Amino acid sequence: MSAFKLSLAVAGLATISLFSATAHAASNEQATVILSQSCEYMLLNSSQGMVLVKQLDGITPQAGDTLRGTLSAGDFSDLQNTRNQDSMQVWVDLIDPHSSKALSQYGRYCT
Repeated sequence: MSAFKLSLAVAGLATISLFSATAHAASNEQATVILSQSCEYMLLNSSQGMVLVKQLDGITPQAGDTLRGTLSAGDFSDLQNTRNQDSMQVWVDLIDPHSSKALSQYGRYCT
């Protein structure tokens, strides 16, 4: 195997390891509820930024509650409220590292 092919193989393995570590970290994501009103959408604050989710089932959390689960934009997720262990299913609509788009979308959905 040439040195070039070997370096490509090593780079490929490093990329796979990086994606695996990222996926694992996302499964342990925690987010704090910022806004949770009489609307089916909620705003969460996470290490990835502001997260807009649509609650599909479960008991609606209160502002300040911490939710744990996988947060991946454009995907369904099961979240657990660490305050009372309630579970809920959500659609992760948007993850916004700058928060302006998430706030705008929330205002559009919940007015």
